[in-house]
Amino acid sequence: MKRRRVLVMIVFMIVSFGLYYPIWWFRRRAGLNRLNASRKLPLWPLLLLGTLFALQFGVALAAGETPLEQFLGDGGVLLLSLFQLAVGIVMLIQSFRVKDMIEEHATPDSTSGPMFVEQVQLSGLMTFFFSIFYLQWAINRYVVGDRTDVDGAPVPVA
Repeated sequence: MKRRRVLVMIVFMIVSFGLYYPIWWFRRRAGLNRLNASRKLPLWPLLLLGTLFALQFGVALAAGETPLEQFLGDGGVLLLSLFQLAVGIVMLIQSFRVKDMIEEHATPDSTSGPMFVEQVQLSGLMTFFFSIFYLQWAINRYVVGDRTDVDGAPVPVA
């Protein structure tokens, strides 16, 4: 996995009109699944996210300047909104799964017991509100980057 500056990610998100979000997930999935963690990321939630983006693009293209309520009807708009909500919940669950994977990967195995091991604890609140930006920060710090101990000495990353 490569280091990516969070500021660059924000610029990519703006320039791509939000398309960078699914790109980030698809590009990071293989690397995240290589982490030393018991849980892995399945592909189906990302395919669901891709389907949502394609569906929204297709509907917007077909509707043109016609309001969605007039083009799809009230039932169609409701179904599209429910699908968006479901995909949003699934991707939120994926974010928390990645948070757990990074925590597990970044906590070294120790035979001397958990008392002497530094436990990496990522923020659930930051994961909820900042999603891929916070996860990329955690990847930069705990997976790709160098860590230091209390005295400032470098600690090798597993």
